[in-house]
Amino acid sequence: MNALRTVSRAAMALYISSAAIACGGSNSTSATAAPEMVKKVDTEAATKNAAKPASVVFGEECREGLHAAQKQLPLILAVSGARSEENLLVPYNMMLTHIEHSMALASLMSAVHPDKEIREAAKACEQETSAFVTELSLNPELYAAFTAIETKSLDANTQRLVSDTLQDYRRAGVDKDKATRDRLKAIDEEMVKLGQVFGKNIVDDVKHIEVASVDGLKGLPADYIASHAPNKEGKIIITTNYPDMIPFMQYAESDDLRKKLYIAGKSRAGATNEDTLAAILKLRGEKATILGYANWADYVTEDKMMKSGKKADAFIARVVKTAKKRATRDYNELLSWKRKNLNKKAKSVGDWEKGYIENKVKAANYSFDPQEVRPYFPYAQVQAGLLDITSKIYGIEYKSVSDAKLWHQDVSAYDVMRDGSKIGRIYLDMHPRDGKYGHAAQFTLRSGVQGVQVPEGVLVCNFPNPRTSEGPALMEHGDVTTMFHEFGHLMHHVLGGQQKWIEQSGVATEWDFVEAPSQMFEEWAWNYDTLKTFAKHHETGAVLPKETVERMRKADKFGLGIATVQQMFYAAISLKFHQVDPGSLKMLDTVKALQSKYTPFAYVEGTNFHTNFGHLNGYSAIYYTYMWSLVIAKDMLTPFQKHGLMNTDWTYKYRDIILASGGTKDAADLVAEFLGRPFNFKAFEKFLRN
Repeated sequence: MNALRTVSRAAMALYISSAAIACGGSNSTSATAAPEMVKKVDTEAATKNAAKPASVVFGEECREGLHAAQKQLPLILAVSGARSEENLLVPYNMMLTHIEHSMALASLMSAVHPDKEIREAAKACEQETSAFVTELSLNPELYAAFTAIETKSLDANTQRLVSDTLQDYRRAGVDKDKATRDRLKAIDEEMVKLGQVFGKNIVDDVKHIEVASVDGLKGLPADYIASHAPNKEGKIIITTNYPDMIPFMQYAESDDLRKKLYIAGKSRAGATNEDTLAAILKLRGEKATILGYANWADYVTEDKMMKSGKKADAFIARVVKTAKKRATRDYNELLSWKRKNLNKKAKSVGDWEKGYIENKVKAANYSFDPQEVRPYFPYAQVQAGLLDITSKIYGIEYKSVSDAKLWHQDVSAYDVMRDGSKIGRIYLDMHPRDGKYGHAAQFTLRSGVQGVQVPEGVLVCNFPNPRTSEGPALMEHGDVTTMFHEFGHLMHHVLGGQQKWIEQSGVATEWDFVEAPSQMFEEWAWNYDTLKTFAKHHETGAVLPKETVERMRKADKFGLGIATVQQMFYAAISLKFHQVDPGSLKMLDTVKALQSKYTPFAYVEGTNFHTNFGHLNGYSAIYYTYMWSLVIAKDMLTPFQKHGLMNTDWTYKYRDIILASGGTKDAADLVAEFLGRPFNFKAFEKFLRN
């Protein structure tokens, strides 16, 4: 999940997602390095700052880019005579770069900084910067300048820049009267604030269950049990944070405890976010109406590959129709195991039972237990393997940065080198801590601009920590896949970040394409030829056996049908919430109806998934993006299935056409150039049906 799209694709991108193109984060969807992290401060300034609270110092530094952009705007508008690349596009590009310096820093630090006061200061900085971006998107003088520029003599990328910018201005409402523009500005600013509240409520509402004794942890891995010792009262606390919750839901034998934890996790933020979400939906509906759209879904899909809410509806229906037979087969297999092993008279499988029974079926019917491969995936080994693989397939090198000033001791930094030159920097913030963003995402630290700055990106994940773990910090293979997925976003950001214009830098293609490269890169976490390079037993050094990988892959196919319709359930919530009149929407009733329509699992009383479905803020109506991107990813994989994942003829071709192009072409054109034909559904449908 990429955390924030290019700042310059108008204000909408800012309030829709400063969180994540999360991956799997229910949801996801640019930050510049904090000045205190990357620049030296003179002695006098340091002395002055020493007397100020850290949050105040941070706030001042965060706004440096904003203030620089505010100073540059009147200079751009004051130009007389014919508009040109030199007197409009170049200074405009620099102004956007300044804005990103503030917006990106605020977005990242509000999600990862260990100091709560600095996280709050970052949110304030984000609000101010977003307000200025909204002002830019509604500035008629800037719009007039762009309409006046002669584009015939400009290169193709620059012509595209002007065309896209004009589209963004019109979609922002710049051609409306002043009163309407003022209302649109107020809507955008309020949506930024409400979006921050929505996300904060989810992060802050960490619920838990109490387990009476270690007997309640039966079935869980030994290292999990060791890290969950009883408290002074003899109780074991299991929280709804992902590192606690996911293993518990998969392995704990106590059905009663799993159900309690499930309800706790699915009821986070509750009534508070119900009201917040209602306010967000109302504002989105109002904005769409002002701009002449039937609803927000039609507005937000217009500049995507999907183009309309109606087409998104049709896509969801097509996927469900394709997956339904397999989903039914998967569900019947779960129910059969439950009847055989737990309750002969069982008539259904509860949603809280799904993960646990799925693992049992895989062990019984597919001879695979996910715990058997954990010893082959200690965290440090996986990271080293990932860096080695990407070095080879993309022709790059990583150099550890020892003098980088970081926001936490668990963060590491690497410069990305190609042919001896630095082309970017990556930061890895990979382990959980209090107050940190709880899912997995790639945050932009800065977007690359030729001759100005190289791209920098941050992986924000929550994997086992070798520094604090009991033992070697073993990962689930699902964690390994997530790590590769997020790194796919990071490579797209760095390799695509070598552009002249910041709006075309990195992951700047249509939003419903951006998951495709990262979903495609998951295959490198599944293939034996790549796994054998790093999946080695942490005690014996033995390579993960090929037959184990084959069993693992076969077992992984079980549950694919259920997982697919579950994703379409989420996509349907995302879409339907934005297609109906916000004033008449009954959120929980809609969730219940959609769950019944799309999944075989009944609604569980006491839950309100929509209040902790973070993607309703981050992705609004376009959660379908994940499956749409997967359709394209499966098609892009077809040459590699024939030629091999480490075949550099193809990996370099993919690098240069898909990743390195950034946002300089439409995604469909990039894929057609890579494949030699337009993309189609054949590979995806084969993947679902086989």
